[in-house]
Order: sequence, then C-alpha cells, then structure tokens
Amino acid sequence: MRHLTLTAFAVALMLTAARADDWSKTYTVERTPQLRVDTSDADIRLDTWDQNKIEAHVTTERWKIGGEGGIKIVERQSGDAVEIEVRFPHRSFVFDTGSRRVLIELHMPRTGKINLRTGDGRISVNHLKGDLDLYSGDGRLEVEDVDGNLRARTGDGSIRVAGRFDSLDVTSGDGRVSLMVRPGSRVARSWDVRTSDGSVNLEIPADLAADLDLHTGDGHISLNPPLTVEGKFSNQDVHGKLNGGGNRLVVHTGDGSITVDKS
Repeated sequence: MRHLTLTAFAVALMLTAARADDWSKTYTVERTPQLRVDTSDADIRLDTWDQNKIEAHVTTERWKIGGEGGIKIVERQSGDAVEIEVRFPHRSFVFDTGSRRVLIELHMPRTGKINLRTGDGRISVNHLKGDLDLYSGDGRLEVEDVDGNLRARTGDGSIRVAGRFDSLDVTSGDGRVSLMVRPGSRVARSWDVRTSDGSVNLEIPADLAADLDLHTGDGHISLNPPLTVEGKFSNQDVHGKLNGGGNRLVVHTGDGSITVDKS
C-alpha cells in the first residue's frame, strides 16, 4: 500500500509539473521586421507596440516545454527576420486527460510582414501595417485595425476582418465571413473573398471602384442603398461595375447570403 501511495504521489507531482509552463524571448530589429510562426496546435495572438523589438511568449496548460515528451520551441533570427516553430511531441498514450492548451502571444513594431500558421487554433492580429499571411487548419481568424495586404485562410472557422486594404484574399472552408473595409482602401489587384458554407457581410467605402463578381449557390444577395452597380444582377448573381469599375472584387459562397453595405 505504501508503494502504491508513493507511486500515485509521484505521478501527481509529474502531472502538476506539466500542468503549466511558459517560455519567452525578445528579438531586437532595426528596420521592417519579418515574422514567421508555425505550429500544429496553438492559438496565436499578435499585437503591436512602439518598440524596435519582437517579443514572443508561449504559455501552456497541461504541457511542459522542453525535455522528453514536452513541446519543443525552435527559433532563429537573421537580421530583421525572426522564425519561431512550436513543435508538439508524438504521443501514443497520455495519463492526463484534462484540457490541454497552448497560447503564443506576440508583440512587434507597427509596420512589418507576418506569416502565422497553426494547424488547429485561433489567430488574432491587431493594429499592424504591412503584409499579412494567416492560416489556420481549424480555427477562427480575427483581424482588427490593420493596413495593407491580407491573405487569410481557415479550413473551418469564421473570419472577421476590419482595416484599410490594397489587396484581399480571404477564404473559409466552413464559416461566416465579415469584412469591414475602411476608407482609403483600393482594389490595387483583384480581391477574392470565398466561403464554402456561410454568409458574407461586406462593408465598403462609398468611393471604392471595382468590377463586382458576387455569387451564392444557396442564398440571396443584398445591395443596400444607396449603393449603385451598373450591370446585370439577380438574387444569386451580380456582375457589374462599382463606381466606374476597376479590378475584380470577387465574393462567392457555396451556401449562404451575401450582404454589401457602405461603411
């Protein structure tokens, strides 16, 4: 009995030690930073600050960092380019059946280039100007108060975006898409917004010029006044010129309605 008690106590200590862990590092950059983060299973949050530094902070629940059976963090810096990989161990049996969670929190200068990828998790980006490339295999994407070029893709999850844009490439395999396009945006090259299953709400400036291509496989399209489109349209298809036309603005959904409003 004493042996069993000591064994149980040792296991409990191991589980407690693995219950939470954290890692952090700060990188100094001189000009425009380039940040790439890649992980198979974690939430990613990015915000900006007025410092010439990139700060990365990884926190876990019921995961340890490092050692046998723990999460491995691989990081490198070359000039203003920083790359961080958060790798999970291959495991065939886990004693701890509680909820496991990993969060990657990032701070960086207000202007830069980012590439954030997670196989399973949410991505949140705020207040960044530059080039943004975001991907989640299964998770929600939230982008707020950004400026520049955005590519955002999720295999399963909603997408909510607000900012001033020159280019947009937004795709959800299964989820609602909400886009608030700020004044000053321009369709410098074709914009593409798609979801296989979900509605699309698009708010655009009154002076945005584009050739509209709107289509829903199962739903309806609403162009709220006083938005004027020159061309042909029906309840499920709109092809026409907005403010004289320009590069294409494509919005397609396989199953869901499309609503276009003025922002």
